[in-house]
Amino acid sequence: MDLKNGHVDDLAALGELDERILLDGIHLRYNQDIIYTYIGDILIAVNPFKNLPIYGKEEAAKYVDIKLRSKLRPHLFAIADKAYQAMKRTGVSQCCVVSGESGAGKTESTKLMVKHIIELCKNGTNNLHKRIIEVNPLLEAFGNAQTIMNSNSSRFGKFISLKFSHEGKVVGAKIYDYLLEKSRVVGQGIKEKNFHIFYYLFAGLRKDQLKDLLLDKPEKHRILRPVDNSPVFSSEAVFQYNREMLAHLQYIMLVVGFSEEEVSMVFALLGAVLHIGDIHFEVDVETDGVYIVDEYVLEIVAVLLGVNVEELVATLISNVAILRGERIVTLKNVDQANDGRDALAKALYARLFGWIVRQINTMLEPEPEHRIHPGPEIGILDIAGFENFPINSFEQLCINVANEQLQFYFNQHIFAWELDEYKREGVSGSEIVFTDNRGLLDLFLDKPLGLFSLLDEESKFPRATDTSLVQKIEKHHKKNEYFRQPKGGGLTFGIAHYAGQVVYHAHGFLEKNRDTLSSNLMELMKQSDSQIVSDLFQAQVTDTGSLEPIKNTPKRSRKSILLCKAPNMANRTKSMSRQAGKKLKERINPAKMQTDGPMRDQKTAGAKFQNSLTDLMSRLLDAEPQFIRCVKPNHYKQPNDFKRDLVLEQLRYTGVLETTRIRRLGYPTRLPLRTFIERYKCLAFPVNANVRVTQDNCRKIAKAANLFGWEIGTHKIFLKYWHTEQLNLTVDRLGASVLTIQRCVRGYLARKKLWELKDRLKKEAIIAKAFMTILAKQAAVKAEAIIAQKQQDMLRHQKKLKDTQREAREQQQRQEDEHRREELARHLDERDRLERNFQPPPVPPKSYKNSNIPAGNRHSYGDPYSGVGPGRNPAAAHRPGQHPERVPDRRSAPIDYTPENHQNLPNHGQNRYGRQSYFPESDRNVSARYEARHYHPMPDLLPPSKPDRLRPFEEDIRQSPIANQPYKREAFRPSSQPMQGIRRTPGMELRDRQFEYNTIKSTIYQPSEIDMSDTAHYARQTNGVGTTDRNKVYRHFIDEALGKKPVLDRDVWCKIIYMERDQDIAKVHVSAPEMIVDGSDVDFDGYRLGLCRYENPFRDDKTAKIREHIGKGVTLTRDNEGSILATRYGKNNIIVKGYSDPAHHSISEEVVYNMGKLPPDRPVKVFDMKEFKSHIALEMNKANADIESLRSQCVVALSFVRNTLDDLETPCWIIIVNFIALDALEDKDMLKEVQESLANLVVKRSGQKAGAAGQRSKHQSHGDMYAEVRKPDRTSAEGLSPESNSPGRRKWAKFKKTKD
Repeated sequence: MDLKNGHVDDLAALGELDERILLDGIHLRYNQDIIYTYIGDILIAVNPFKNLPIYGKEEAAKYVDIKLRSKLRPHLFAIADKAYQAMKRTGVSQCCVVSGESGAGKTESTKLMVKHIIELCKNGTNNLHKRIIEVNPLLEAFGNAQTIMNSNSSRFGKFISLKFSHEGKVVGAKIYDYLLEKSRVVGQGIKEKNFHIFYYLFAGLRKDQLKDLLLDKPEKHRILRPVDNSPVFSSEAVFQYNREMLAHLQYIMLVVGFSEEEVSMVFALLGAVLHIGDIHFEVDVETDGVYIVDEYVLEIVAVLLGVNVEELVATLISNVAILRGERIVTLKNVDQANDGRDALAKALYARLFGWIVRQINTMLEPEPEHRIHPGPEIGILDIAGFENFPINSFEQLCINVANEQLQFYFNQHIFAWELDEYKREGVSGSEIVFTDNRGLLDLFLDKPLGLFSLLDEESKFPRATDTSLVQKIEKHHKKNEYFRQPKGGGLTFGIAHYAGQVVYHAHGFLEKNRDTLSSNLMELMKQSDSQIVSDLFQAQVTDTGSLEPIKNTPKRSRKSILLCKAPNMANRTKSMSRQAGKKLKERINPAKMQTDGPMRDQKTAGAKFQNSLTDLMSRLLDAEPQFIRCVKPNHYKQPNDFKRDLVLEQLRYTGVLETTRIRRLGYPTRLPLRTFIERYKCLAFPVNANVRVTQDNCRKIAKAANLFGWEIGTHKIFLKYWHTEQLNLTVDRLGASVLTIQRCVRGYLARKKLWELKDRLKKEAIIAKAFMTILAKQAAVKAEAIIAQKQQDMLRHQKKLKDTQREAREQQQRQEDEHRREELARHLDERDRLERNFQPPPVPPKSYKNSNIPAGNRHSYGDPYSGVGPGRNPAAAHRPGQHPERVPDRRSAPIDYTPENHQNLPNHGQNRYGRQSYFPESDRNVSARYEARHYHPMPDLLPPSKPDRLRPFEEDIRQSPIANQPYKREAFRPSSQPMQGIRRTPGMELRDRQFEYNTIKSTIYQPSEIDMSDTAHYARQTNGVGTTDRNKVYRHFIDEALGKKPVLDRDVWCKIIYMERDQDIAKVHVSAPEMIVDGSDVDFDGYRLGLCRYENPFRDDKTAKIREHIGKGVTLTRDNEGSILATRYGKNNIIVKGYSDPAHHSISEEVVYNMGKLPPDRPVKVFDMKEFKSHIALEMNKANADIESLRSQCVVALSFVRNTLDDLETPCWIIIVNFIALDALEDKDMLKEVQESLANLVVKRSGQKAGAAGQRSKHQSHGDMYAEVRKPDRTSAEGLSPESNSPGRRKWAKFKKTKD
């Protein structure tokens, strides 16, 4: 062992041992930045007062599941790993006791141990590990403060209990807090500070946040003002550090589980504590009581606490006592008022601290299944170290007594219990002398004359003073060996602690021990309008001083205290405290003012301290301890400064020398024989053997493990501290060998099973292949049969359909023939009557003009078939049956078309009358449809016909007289003439159409009337009527939109019309940037249009079925240019109408390329503003621009069915009117810009192709906006000339090329 070089990690292994050798070894290691040293299984840690690179992840990874401790340097992580592995191996709870003087590094050591233990069992399932690690910094902010000896001194004791499952996974944690030094809230010594959180508050909050709490600079608040009037923040670096700490603290509170509102509430209560400390009292000569000097502060406190200001004044300046059932009110003097004020501030802060601890425990509580079956725990104790200040008060007395108790526990565990056990078991052990401090503890804790008992007894008497307390202590303990009476006497007394003599100043002992808040203040706080303040003071305080959770707290209406409004003192002319004092003075009974009564029976601070100490020791005794002794190298917190005398003094009073001796010579591990055999029998016996519990069997196991230096007692085996490590290492090696054998055997068995499985799979694959071959052959035969059957069914269906149509035509022809015969007979009768009554007409005058006679009754003089003229019978004009083949030449003699005559014209069977167009035009009301039809020369003889109406939900199977050309009816204009033919109902029933009536619904045709188009969609065989109807419908809705546009919001960018065939079901105006059109039944809310919400009494079954399968539908959006984008989310196809005619629609190239289909989950431009501007340029290039044509292109239609029949026959579709495009047509600047661009392009094109202007049209090219175009050839089949080159034509050509 090279002690001179500091390479001795375990001082218990030294052959020669004394104080100098121990001190030299620790000093050498300290100079080499080796701060940790073992004494057996105890760790000595010297505070380096600087950061060392020994706590990183790489270093921590070395200390995980350590097998042989001697291979690694001593470290705090090694103790943490030892505790965790011992807990997992034995299932026994562990505790880590960290002790030492104030400033020795206990708090930092505690945080490092907690962090490493959590990392050892981290499973990554939730953020519980992170929350547990962050608990320590949170508690430090509220429970630590700067003292003379330590800048981060713990002013409370905490016991962190980490809770584990039986598998070793951390499942929760709980914090036990003891002995908060709440007197520090209202007063600190020289070079000392208040709790950290107050300084974090002033450095970290913004000015507006401080203003909300009406806080000023920290120096202006009494409880933060340094005694020497020095600045609170000594430098900018200190200020920045506190600011960063508040930001980190807020993050920690959110991580742990506090809400933002709770964090703000905590800050508000801290502000209330600061304002309470600023209340100042003076003597009121009128009432012999006190009054409050600055009532502005009082108003702030009342607002922050949520109480009535007048009631707060009364409770601060008066006392209330209950004597023999009578309420007695007395006025306070200045000292009593100050004590009451400070008591309120201390109580508020202490209860706030207890509430924070309680909230942390709630958030870290294990799940219910782990609470029902709890596992082992690891506890870590961090308590304020031994303190000896120039002025030591009641707080230092409690802290030092707690350290005396821990020293006693250490001595008992290390020395007394071990030596006693040697004697009981008959094991020879060296006699080791150690310092026993039991007598000192009796001086403090003995009853009834212990120091705390005397303090509680004296506190019960209101007239008792600190002087009487000191006198009573001297009277009973002046002969005690640990009691010292300092020179000068007064309010001081001395105690010879294990760490040295400490002189205590008894000033304020009684008041601090009483730790009482007046009953009237307590009741006032319970009735606070602030929920948190009321809860804090309604909660009960346990015997140990912790805050109990509140059950079934009534939730009342509480006003917020997060923002404090500055009180208005302008209208305040009188002092509230003076007026309250006068009123209370009148209620005081002078006869009872001097009555002395005993205090209520309540727990004092000393009693709570003793209960806390008892509770702490019970937790330590229930676990197996691991000791860490922290040593402070100097008092100045300077690195690399090792004061040998100071360190030696700490080694002496902590008993390090005696500990080293007993660890070297003694047996720290003492296991019962049964436990030893059960744990290690595998080293010498079979695992499943039933080994008897005897000393011989224990010897066999020890010899099998090659142990030396052990002893066997009557009931236990005694082992050195390294024997446990050696035994565990041997068991681990044996377990590793067993695992290797198991791995080999299991591998062989798995491979054997795999081989068998492969063979079986091969056989099954062969069988499956043969089966699939047979199945494929059978499927092919079945498929051929199905195809043949389908073809036969189609032939039968076509034959049946043709037969039905033929029968319908024959029936119609028979009816027409019958009608023709009846008409002919009637005409012949009428002719005979006219011939019988014939009289020659007068000779027409020379001035006769045929045009003066109405067109319906004209006579053609000289016409061989006319009844007027020389030698002609005028009645011949009324004999159509005589010359049935004669058809009037309507081109030379146009009919007199009027609605009256049209209504009464007969039908001679050649054709039916069409309907008038949707928008009447000047000369086109008389269509070519009427020119080839007969008219009757005597319309008054015909009876009025019945109107023809198509019933809802039925199919029209009429046939026009022209072969293979279905009759087309225009929409929206019912005809007054009777319709002939047959129609089919949903029940496949044929009905005569003669007595049916028209509806605004369009015709539905049979599949035989539908041809397959080039684009794989179904297209109606049309003769142009469908397109005309569509344009008229579009123009109708455009005119309607233009009419409503002036009264609409400017944000409206489109209008959506939901159509079912030719019926408009719903119309909405859209101003939202995104519009959803789907198959839901929700009401229109501006963002979503549910098509299933609307009813239609004329809806047929096919339309209803399609509407139910719309699903998620389509989402419509617009971009900045005005283009409309559609995104399909449903499974069913959505088709853009007009994709096959891009010359008349402003659709994008992608729509044409996709044959109108919208791809799923991807936006596509269904209205392209650039294409629209191209169409504007084309129209402006014409001699007479057609604004109506451009307006029609402001519309785009989407179909929810794959069968794109003509527009007015689509079961479910929507029409979208683009208001932005309509606005563009009225935007003079935009039109001017298009015109100028077009002119520039014409000039440019003319220059490039001079001489060819007469043979071809002028084409323009200007970026992406205007493409090179020709005027469209409206006579071509597709509406485009072959040589045209507009964007729409290029897209269509590209599409046709792709299809071919």
